[in-house]
Amino acid sequence: MEYYVGKNGEKSGPFEKEEVYRRLVSGELSGSDLGWCEGMAEWQPLSRLIPPPVPATGQAVFGPSVPRGVMPVPDAKTSGMAVASMICGILGLLLWLPCIPAIILGHLGLSAIKKSAGALKGSGMAVTGLVTGYIMIAAIPIIAILASLAVPAFNSIQKQALQIKSVNNAKQLVLGMKEYASDHEGSLPPTLEALYEEKILDYRGLLEEHSTQGGSTGEQAWEYRGAGMKDTADGKTIVLISRKADRRGERIVGRLDGSAEVVRGDKLEAP
Repeated sequence: MEYYVGKNGEKSGPFEKEEVYRRLVSGELSGSDLGWCEGMAEWQPLSRLIPPPVPATGQAVFGPSVPRGVMPVPDAKTSGMAVASMICGILGLLLWLPCIPAIILGHLGLSAIKKSAGALKGSGMAVTGLVTGYIMIAAIPIIAILASLAVPAFNSIQKQALQIKSVNNAKQLVLGMKEYASDHEGSLPPTLEALYEEKILDYRGLLEEHSTQGGSTGEQAWEYRGAGMKDTADGKTIVLISRKADRRGERIVGRLDGSAEVVRGDKLEAP
């Protein structure tokens, strides 16, 4: 039986059924194009005149819903390399090392998908692995640079925090000396231990902490210069100084007026 075909308002034919089928499969004709053969009352869609074979997936090989020139591959499988690339890329966000196989597998996967002529799918997964892998590899030098900048800044902040704490400790000790003097006819304590022994200090750790330690060592951390002194002496007199200087040669000093500060070692007054 021969068929005439109507496409875009133009009539062609006659064609044998096999030729019409071949053109449908190749994409030259669409299932929505019209066909007619002798004995038919009117033109009908080719998909109705020449039904396409239906594979196991239940989808027609050609028809109105299939783009022209495209042969669907219902049995296309996902590329294992594409899947592995995506997984390695995700792991690379945490461990970094998987970024390298993510890039390698991503390129191999895309190449295999391209050569498969539709038998393989998963290009999106491969691209995800590639992008993630390249981003993380590029980010490593940036992270290293930021870390090199952050460490000195963190050390500086930590040092300042410890100095502030030690300055406050020195102020508390000087206030304790004044409180002791008010109960002993204006005389400062003979030793710093006397402040703790007379319960003026509730926490003995104040005697053991200063900026270069950052915590209690169990040893006296302060040099006391107020023994035998009256609280009526010059307020700028240094009565307390940290025993050890930091790397810059700075120490914490406490003065009789209750102030405390960080002073360079070469600017300290001789006892």
